[in-house]
Formats: sequence, C-alpha cells, structure tokens
Amino acid sequence: MAAARKHSAAPVAHKHWMENAWPEAHQKFRDLYTTVNEGGVLEPKTKAFIGLAAASLLRCKHCVGNKVEQLKSDFNATDREIAEVMMVASLSAAGTNMAWAKEVFEEKLG
Repeated sequence: MAAARKHSAAPVAHKHWMENAWPEAHQKFRDLYTTVNEGGVLEPKTKAFIGLAAASLLRCKHCVGNKVEQLKSDFNATDREIAEVMMVASLSAAGTNMAWAKEVFEEKLG
C-alpha cells in the first residue's frame, strides 16, 4: 500500500497563501488531509480516484493535475482508468442536471 501523498504534488519554494494568512487554519487543513488520506478502510488508490472525480466535478484544474500525477506516479494508474473515473464523474453530473431539468420543466412548463 502506497503512503499518503503530501498536500502539494510539487515541492513548494514559498509558503502556501493560507499559511501566510492564517497559519493555524492551514495546519488544521493539512492535519485533516493527512488523517483522511492515511486512515480509514479505503485503499489509497481508491481515495485518489475519488479525489480525482471530485476535483473534476468541482473543475479545479490544479487539483485534477495533482491527482493525475499522483495516480500515475504512486499507483501506476493507466490513462484508461483515469479517463473512466472522469467519465463516471461526468455521468453523475449529467444525471444530476437531468433531474434538475425535470423539476424545472414540471414547475415551469409541464
């Protein structure tokens, strides 16, 4: 089982903006990140895939980039696995939007 990855995929030569603005909150976030990624019953690769799906849906470009890098380097994830995870996330978003569209249709048009 691979060890949990640090919050940033690349070494940071400068402090994170939150570390400068509110050091205590930054540390608590890092502590939470470590607890979530090192504890629990899910395998680290599964957690990384879930993180990729969430980052994709939230449209966080650097988060997606970091998760893809982590999945490839730490877990030997294939391009196909990564694409499949992102497609499953996209399908979930499409389903949610269809349910919302139905409500709008029934309320306003139906």
